Amino acid sequence: MAPRFFRSTLLAAALVSLTPACGVKEVRPSLDLLTASCAGTQPLAGVTHLRFRVTGPGLDGPRERVSTVQWAPEDVPALPPGSARVLEVRAYAGAPDQGGRLVSLGRTAPFDVAEGQAPRVRVFLRRLGEFVPVNLAADPRTCALPAEARAAHTATTLPDGRVWLAGGYRPQPDGTRPVSRTSEVFNPADGTFSAGPEVGARAFHTASLLPDGRVFVAGGAESFAPVSLQPTARLVDVATGGVSELTPKVARYQHAAAVDAEGHVALVSGRAADGGTVSELEGFDATTGLFVSSGTPLHRTDVALAVRPDGMDIQVVGGVDPLKKAETDVPAFRFQNGSLGALPAGTALRIGRQGAAVAMLGRADESPALLVMGGFDGAEPEQGARPVGASEFLDGVSSVRDGPALMPRGNLCAVTLTDGRVVALGGRGTGFGTTYAVPWAELITPHAGAQPTVLGLPLMPQPRVWHTCSALPDGSVLVVGGVDDSTGEIRANTEALVVMPPPRD
Repeated sequence: MAPRFFRSTLLAAALVSLTPACGVKEVRPSLDLLTASCAGTQPLAGVTHLRFRVTGPGLDGPRERVSTVQWAPEDVPALPPGSARVLEVRAYAGAPDQGGRLVSLGRTAPFDVAEGQAPRVRVFLRRLGEFVPVNLAADPRTCALPAEARAAHTATTLPDGRVWLAGGYRPQPDGTRPVSRTSEVFNPADGTFSAGPEVGARAFHTASLLPDGRVFVAGGAESFAPVSLQPTARLVDVATGGVSELTPKVARYQHAAAVDAEGHVALVSGRAADGGTVSELEGFDATTGLFVSSGTPLHRTDVALAVRPDGMDIQVVGGVDPLKKAETDVPAFRFQNGSLGALPAGTALRIGRQGAAVAMLGRADESPALLVMGGFDGAEPEQGARPVGASEFLDGVSSVRDGPALMPRGNLCAVTLTDGRVVALGGRGTGFGTTYAVPWAELITPHAGAQPTVLGLPLMPQPRVWHTCSALPDGSVLVVGGVDDSTGEIRANTEALVVMPPPRD
């Protein structure tokens, strides 16, 4: 399998061996290894060796084989039957057991192995830490583009690993912002974008994945000149294309939403068409299809929501009050007895902030904690509000502690990887009395009993804000859309980028 080919396929897939100790038949997966990219550094540039590594429940440890870059079918480990197997391919410049440098990485999505049946799997090999456009499995040297340029859209990772992109506006050089009513689906298995159901014109809306796999889409602006609000919500079954329309009690945009473990959706904060604050909290019960109100108003905008690890308590992080003060109080709510009720306990951030991001840091087996990142310490960055670099952990609903220092910016995008790490991307910085999109990317790794470490990843090719970031099943991150105004000229980010962080181990 010479490295000059961008695709290497194990056609001799069903090599079966018998494990003498227990009589279990092991099978060798059929691997479709894609070793080209449509831009950037080619994944096999400088590579001399490959390590094939399989992990999963029930294995006594990782199964590994090392080969030269000209690998053969038998270099892929044979596997016993089991579920959630992951095949990882690591590419090195130099022999890995002699100090070779890891330069590229690819993984499968988790797959099942049935006895005597060799599964077919695919791996996109990607250069570590490098942001490149997504490429097609059918032609890896061809980049795949979304159908539309989008900003202030939503990206929802579906149970099958696909990413559903909905709504948003199309940034124009003259500053106008026509709003989209379309959606599209990115399939990481083959690198394609395909049309999805229409959701009604909306930007700065929310899209919440429900436990049954449907997506609840709420609010948003349907136009900006002048501002008018989308009065409807939609329940969308992306798999079937089914859409049902609902009517919330309150229209809002630039709000926040969160889903508890039972499928209740909380809609919090936001702006009215005149720019005023929407103070009414509203909940949606997916099991009954009914909207419920809360008796506790919340007078703040630009908040973030966080769901506690218990899956039930919802915390409101940051925001600014009507007097333009950045809030420190972190109220908590829970759906109970058919309503969204405030919890008596609460805590306070050490730094008031609006436009922050919150993500869970740590795997389920290592005491994960909610990490609050970024934001501005006041209402108006153009009038002196500063971006925040300090992060904070929310410990329960009644205490906080310091987190690691990050690059100071607001309106960043943060996503939790399957291995418990967090990637923080883009956002808005300040300088010379103005705000601008930034290209910064950071990888945050938790450590038991110690502060997390922060690794600066290479800069994104273009600064961006109002973009989305989504964790893909292979451990990479998809970045879509947004606006680049860093040069004073408004530019749409038309490419969908993917980045593979370095492995945790």
